[in-house]
Amino acid sequence: MFGKLRNIFGSKETPRNDERFGLSTLSAEEKQRIGTELDPLRGYEAAVERHEQAMQADRRGDPDAAIRLYEQSVAEGFVGSHPYDALASLHERRHDHEAALRVTDAYIHLAQSGAMPRGAQRSADRKLPDFQARASRCKLRIHNP
Repeated sequence: MFGKLRNIFGSKETPRNDERFGLSTLSAEEKQRIGTELDPLRGYEAAVERHEQAMQADRRGDPDAAIRLYEQSVAEGFVGSHPYDALASLHERRHDHEAALRVTDAYIHLAQSGAMPRGAQRSADRKLPDFQARASRCKLRIHNP
């Protein structure tokens, strides 16, 4: 139905594939990294599934499983803040402030590295002050238990 209306009243030209999928904003260097070892989004879908499993584990009262799953994402340098935030929170609940600081510092380092895709970098720039505040809290708790 909508297709017929578009034909009658005219429509914009169909965008190229790279425009539809947001690839037109990528630099040539970023496009070349897609699918390679240097791609910061490599394994993204598997990591998101792992994060869902970690959240489910935490909800059912198995924080050890959640920690193992989130730790894997942190070790892989996942580009989103969720696993870092959730893992640091799990460590804080256990009063393991050194582990929470390690995870928080890992995200701060990643956010400041310039290696993140643009969208993730913009998000990281917004969240960075919260992570820096958490790092300060953890340091205080480590030095003043």
